[in-house]
Amino acid sequence: MKFLDSNILIYAADELQSGKYERACDILDAAIRGNGFVISAQVLNEFASVMYRKFKKTDDEVRTLLSVAETIKTVPVLPEWTQIAIDIKAKYGLQFYDSLLLAAAYANGCQEFWSEDLSDGQTYCGIKAVNPFRK
Repeated sequence: MKFLDSNILIYAADELQSGKYERACDILDAAIRGNGFVISAQVLNEFASVMYRKFKKTDDEVRTLLSVAETIKTVPVLPEWTQIAIDIKAKYGLQFYDSLLLAAAYANGCQEFWSEDLSDGQTYCGIKAVNPFRK
């Protein structure tokens, strides 16, 4: 399984990001078709927040964008993952919310974490960070 970070959804909604937009749309399409991708409710919340804050989308626009993203296998954020996230944060020196995403990936048996926010190729608690935008 591959866990997708919110930046992939964000780039898929931002046509001004030329190369990243096309790559993100390809990834999003694969994730919608299944292909072993998963996101968490936290990813959806971060995505919605950026759509409001950075892109000034309306409520209806955010709902429409979320309706596409919600077709990807989505897992909830469970309370016990907070303890795992604290351990990940302490071990790797990451931000708490990045650690919580990794905890979700870990709890769901993901082998890869697709994001441009982590060190490409580094392994975190057995999960390899993959930057899908790296050239």
